Amino acid sequence: MSFLKEISQLIVDNTSNIIEYPISISDNKGIIIGSSDISRLGSFHQASLEIVERKTAIAYEVNEAKKLDNVLPGVAAPIMINHEPIGVLGIVGEPAEVWKYAQLVKSHVELMCHEYLKKELNAIESKTLDNLIRYLLNSQKQEDMEYSIRYAKMLGYNLESDHNRICLLIQFEIDLNASHLAKDGQISDKYSWPFLQNNFSEILSYYLADSKEDILSPLTLDQFLLIKVVNKEQSHDLFIKRLEHKIQRLLRYLENENNCTASISIGSSEKGALGIKVSYQAALQALTAGKQSNRSPKIFYYNDWNIIFELLGNGLNQYVNERLHEKLEDFINHVNFPILAQTFLAYCKCSMNMSETARMLFLHRNSLVYRMEKINELTCLDISRFDHCMMLFFAIKNSGVPAPELQVTKDTLAAELTQGSSLSTR
Repeated sequence: MSFLKEISQLIVDNTSNIIEYPISISDNKGIIIGSSDISRLGSFHQASLEIVERKTAIAYEVNEAKKLDNVLPGVAAPIMINHEPIGVLGIVGEPAEVWKYAQLVKSHVELMCHEYLKKELNAIESKTLDNLIRYLLNSQKQEDMEYSIRYAKMLGYNLESDHNRICLLIQFEIDLNASHLAKDGQISDKYSWPFLQNNFSEILSYYLADSKEDILSPLTLDQFLLIKVVNKEQSHDLFIKRLEHKIQRLLRYLENENNCTASISIGSSEKGALGIKVSYQAALQALTAGKQSNRSPKIFYYNDWNIIFELLGNGLNQYVNERLHEKLEDFINHVNFPILAQTFLAYCKCSMNMSETARMLFLHRNSLVYRMEKINELTCLDISRFDHCMMLFFAIKNSGVPAPELQVTKDTLAAELTQGSSLSTR
């Protein structure tokens, strides 16, 4: 196997330092591909062919080794993978001394080979899944989808079954600059993105994937897609309820054990391979809208009323957006637009109730009244009218101003009062 050549010298260097005896590794054709004595690299080792043929370890005494070309005294043992020799390990020294190391070092080398193969197979599997996901999400024609179905079948997934499927998008959020992750200004290997991605994949499989037909694949460094089969024996509502319970457990684990959070969106339940793309689009829209809403926990279901309302604002066509921006240009460009916009969003959240809004923002009612009058003045809208409030709400949401938090900290309160006083003195 060609991979042995890639790792043999590394194995030799690491292992010979531990046992303090020279080591060599030959491939199954007798060519030395790793050696403590680099002058032997690439040379032919006749004795290795005998080891490969016999599949057993052989000791070479000093006198016997002298009679053979390019053979040193010691022990040679076959490196076995799946009951077949892929190479030969040689330990140089007195056979009686090095024999005790032969089986140990041979097992160590075979273990390293297995780990390398496992890593390569995982990389290949991940790549094939990436390709499958790309085909499913980007297919435009019926022929493309038929190819995706055949490709999935090669990987062990039956997309022609009558199961419904739901797409989940999982967006991880982790601060790699956090002090508890960094040491001497450097990010630990434990928190490198490749390590985290592999770790997150295992965590998601454990908590959310419970069917051999579930497909999990990374889309980006920090975003995963899970195509989940819907249990036909459960009602849809029960399935979603149990799924949300699993997600809650996952989020608690991430926060407690990995010091990170995640936003998770749930798409629609759809049938067949074509339905996967539909469900993915629903999950993507829900994730985008949910992240704008500042909801907690960050579980966003495509059919939730709050998500639909967010999508309604995001779905305004370009013409309407341009007209709203044009009419509200003075308001949007005002120096105090962010705080005025937050005040208005809080007013909407409190069902247009001034007293409730003042309590939520920890504002004196007079300060709130001044702000609302300022909004009226800048927008030329009557914010006591529901239809005017709705237009202004969508205009603010499309400007990118985040929704106000219901929980207000003391620091936020201090900032709010400071900004409020600056507004009230204008």
